Amino acid sequence: MNKFTVQVDPDLCDLIPGFLEHKRSDTRAILCAASAEQVDFDTLCGIGHRLKGEGGSYGLDAISLYGTEIERAARNRDVETIRRYAKELAVYLESVQIKFA
Repeated sequence: MNKFTVQVDPDLCDLIPGFLEHKRSDTRAILCAASAEQVDFDTLCGIGHRLKGEGGSYGLDAISLYGTEIERAARNRDVETIRRYAKELAVYLESVQIKFA
């Protein structure tokens, strides 16, 4: 598995572990909503939008990029793309290495 190394502001060192855990939870929610019999595109759009805004605030721009793509796919009702990006985000969240600089 690839490791992604990201440099983050040391002022965020206490916040990063909880933030990453919440993003893992968001990713599970996306996968669940995208697998439901009735796909909830409004919820998926909202989670994607939140990811888009939050990632950069923590110095994790990749999360924002995934959020942008998930939100766009939800607006287009493209469940396969949502699932693909959510799986990629899950891999990223499990492999990201944070360096405080």
